[in-house]
Amino acid sequence: MFKKNDENKPAGYIRARMISGLLVLGPLLITLFILKVVFTALTAFVLPVLNPWLGELPKSVVMIIATIVALLLIYLVGMLTTHFVGRRFIQAGESVMMKLPIIRSVYSSSKQVMDTLSNSTKAAFSATVLVEFPHPGARAIGFVTGTILDPDGVMLYRIFVATTPNPTSGFLLFLPKEAVYFTDISVEDGIKMIVSGGMLAPASYGHREHPEQPAPTV
Repeated sequence: MFKKNDENKPAGYIRARMISGLLVLGPLLITLFILKVVFTALTAFVLPVLNPWLGELPKSVVMIIATIVALLLIYLVGMLTTHFVGRRFIQAGESVMMKLPIIRSVYSSSKQVMDTLSNSTKAAFSATVLVEFPHPGARAIGFVTGTILDPDGVMLYRIFVATTPNPTSGFLLFLPKEAVYFTDISVEDGIKMIVSGGMLAPASYGHREHPEQPAPTV
C-alpha cells in the first residue's frame, strides 16, 4: 500500500501506523457497537416487563437484572434453533418478516451477512482456490465445496465463486483438476476479501500443492 521510502518520512510513518491501528481496532469497534445496539434493544424490551416486579430497586441493579434476562433470552433463542419445533417457529417468524416491504430488505441483508460469517458457512468450504472466471485470463476467488464424477467417471471439483460484496450469491462451477489453482489463503481470509471488495486482502499469496485425488463427496 505504501512505498518503503514513504514510510521513512515522518508523515508516511505516522499515516502507515494509523491505518494499521484502524485495521485492528475497526472490527473490534464495530463488534462493540453491534453488541451495544443489541443489548440496548433487548433491555429496552425487558425493562417494562420487569419494572412492575422489581419495585423500587436501584437503577443499576435493575439494569444488571435486565442484562441477565436479555442474555437468557438470547440463550433460549439459541436453544430453540436446535429443536425441530423451535426451527419451525423461527422459520414462520422469518417468513412474516420477509413479507413486510421495508423490514424485508433490512432483515434479509442482515441475515445474509450473519449467515456468511457463521462458522457453519465457513466449514462448508474446504479450501480457497483461484479459477479462470468470468473469461480466460481473469482470476476469481472460489471455494471448494466438494467433488463430483462426470458421466465418463472423471472427477470434477465443485467450486463456489461468490459475488462481491454479498458472498451469499454467486456461481457454482464444475471444474477439472487442471483448471483449479489451490492457494494458501485461508477460507476466513478469502471470505473477508469478498465481503470487503478486496480491501482486506493479504499482501501476497502462494500456491499450494494440489491435494491427492479425493473421493467424490456429497
